[in-house]
Amino acid sequence: MSLLGKYPCDNITAPTYLSFTTAASTALITIVAVVGNFLVILAVILNPNKDLKSPFNYFIANLSFADLIVGLLSAPMSTVYSVVEGIGKLKKYEHFELALHFTYFVPCTASLLSLAALALDRYVAIVFPLIYRTKLNPMRAFIVSVVVWIVSSALFMIYYPLGYNRYRFIFANTAVATALAVLIFTNAKIFKFLRRQVDQWDSIHDSSVENMAKKRTMKWEKKITKTLVIVLLLFLACYLPSCICIYIINFCTNCNCEFIHWVRDIQYVLVMANSGLNPFVYAWRLENFRKAFKSILKCYACMNRLRSTSFDPQASTVISDASSGDADAAKIELKLNN
Repeated sequence: MSLLGKYPCDNITAPTYLSFTTAASTALITIVAVVGNFLVILAVILNPNKDLKSPFNYFIANLSFADLIVGLLSAPMSTVYSVVEGIGKLKKYEHFELALHFTYFVPCTASLLSLAALALDRYVAIVFPLIYRTKLNPMRAFIVSVVVWIVSSALFMIYYPLGYNRYRFIFANTAVATALAVLIFTNAKIFKFLRRQVDQWDSIHDSSVENMAKKRTMKWEKKITKTLVIVLLLFLACYLPSCICIYIINFCTNCNCEFIHWVRDIQYVLVMANSGLNPFVYAWRLENFRKAFKSILKCYACMNRLRSTSFDPQASTVISDASSGDADAAKIELKLNN
C-alpha cells in the first residue's frame, strides 16, 4: 500500500463494471460542461444585452474557460481511459496517462485560482469600491487571467519529479486548500461588511435618489455575493470529498484494491463534475446572464429556421413561383397603362 509512494493498486486492474460506470459518468460530464461553459463564454464575448463587460464577468469567463477545457479534453480522455481499462487494453496506452493528467491538473488548478480571483474581486469591489473603480479594469482582469494560466501550467512541472500520486496529494493540500481559505475569508468579510452597511442605511429615513441608488447597488452586490457562496458550497461538495479520497488512497493500509479503485474514480469524477455545475448557478441567480443566454439561444433558433428555409427546395420553389407571378403581374399592369 501507498503511504505517498506509487498508486497502491497499479498492477491490479479495476473491476470492469467500475470502469464502464466511470466512463458513462465522464461522458455525461463532457456534455454538460461543454454546453454550459461554452454558453457562459459566448455570453460574455457577444454581450447581447450590453451589460456583461466588467472585470467580474471576465473572471467568470476565465473560470468557464478552465471548466470548458475539462469538458473538451479531460472528461473525454477519461472516458476513453476508462473504456480501455474496462476492456483490459490499458498497458498498450501507458503514455496516454501523462496527457490525461496534464489536461486534468492544469485546468483544475486554473479553475481553483479563478474562483479565488472572483472572490478577491468581490471583496475589493465591496469593501474598497473607490480603489476597485480606479485600479481594476477589463484589461487588468485579462492580465490576471493570463497569470492564472501561467501559474497553473508552471505548477504542473512539479509532476515530473514527483509522479502522479505525490503530485495529486500536493495538489489537494496546496491549490485546493488555498482556494478554500481565500473563498471562506473573503465571503465572511463581505457578509460582515454588507450587514453593517445595510443596518446603517436602514436607519436613514431620507429617501433621496442617492440613498436609493446606494441601496440598489448594495442589494445587487449582496445577490452576487450569495451566488459566490453557492459556488463555494458546490466547490466544497465536490473538492472536500475528493481530498478525503486522496488521503484514503495514500494512508489506508488495510483497504483492498477494489475499494481503492472505487475511491480513485470517485475522486476523479467529483473534481470534473464541479466544472459542469457553475453555469447553472449563473443562469439561476444572475439575471443578466439569464437574459444573455435567452438572447443567444433565440438567435441560434432563428438562424436555424432561416437556414432550413433557405435550403428547403419546396420553399425555394414557392419563392420562385411567387417572384415569377409578381413579375407577370407587373408586365400586365405596364401594358394596361400603355
